[in-house]
Amino acid sequence: MGKNKAARWAELVTFNNVIQPETEDQFGKDHPVKGNWKKEIFRNENPVILELGCGKGEYTIGLSERFPCNNYIGIDIKGARMWRGARTAT
Repeated sequence: MGKNKAARWAELVTFNNVIQPETEDQFGKDHPVKGNWKKEIFRNENPVILELGCGKGEYTIGLSERFPCNNYIGIDIKGARMWRGARTAT
């Protein structure tokens, strides 16, 4: 396992800007946030921009700085990458 990988993965659950459902909650069920991103997460009516495979989030964070009138969601499957992006975003 990479340097501090387990610690970073564990730290992800402490970030307010990360939604990390449990494995058993992902299959065959809708997540409670589905359809409610503006109301439950962003608490505004701004457009939502989704980036799949966001990696460390450099592009998503750059867009959010340049266009703050939008809401941004970055998705990736690699925990170390998500940790870096979430940490930078906060």
